[in-house]
Amino acid sequence: MDEIRRDFENEDVQNRLLDAAEKLFCEKGFARTSVRELTTEAGCNLAAINYYFGGKEKLYTEMFRRQFQMMIQGHLDTIDQVMCEGDVSLEKLLKVIIEPPIRRAVANETKGQILKLLVREVMDQKIDPEYVVKDMKEKFFDRLGSVFMQLVPGLPEERIALIVMSFDGVILHPFLFMEFYQKTMPDLTIDELVNHIVRFVAAAIRGYASPAEKEAG
Repeated sequence: MDEIRRDFENEDVQNRLLDAAEKLFCEKGFARTSVRELTTEAGCNLAAINYYFGGKEKLYTEMFRRQFQMMIQGHLDTIDQVMCEGDVSLEKLLKVIIEPPIRRAVANETKGQILKLLVREVMDQKIDPEYVVKDMKEKFFDRLGSVFMQLVPGLPEERIALIVMSFDGVILHPFLFMEFYQKTMPDLTIDELVNHIVRFVAAAIRGYASPAEKEAG
């Protein structure tokens, strides 16, 4: 019983540190966030970060890993739910995947901030890109590609990976540059943006299944 309690307490401390990391790293950045601030926010002693994570740098990486895995699992759950419904369509699937991150970017929510930070850290090579690519491909991209082929018969299997990655890129652009979108198109609503992306991506995906595309490919 004591061992179970210790395991629970250890997990609780780790989660509190990860919560503190999400809040403070997003607010202040990695360099300006001290170990003392992290442990104070988490309500634990100064040695906890080294004990549980092996240092501030590894806590930073683990913060991304937790959010990234939660995001991927959320997408997988969403795909499963939509595919079980009777009125499933490509547009419906695209919308439920596209809309949440776009709204988080507009609201500047913590989850959205973390994912923006993760993408920028990967681009700056502060986080190993392989750390991201492996989980994305094995868990999310493969599943999404198989669903695209199910919803749009005739998609060339040899192009599925490229189609999925291009779809991901279309989402990332407004997600990362929402301030630019709002500045250049101040009257653009979130609903209009989401509907545009859904329409744009759906047309592109279906275009790959058209006779003309097959002849060109």
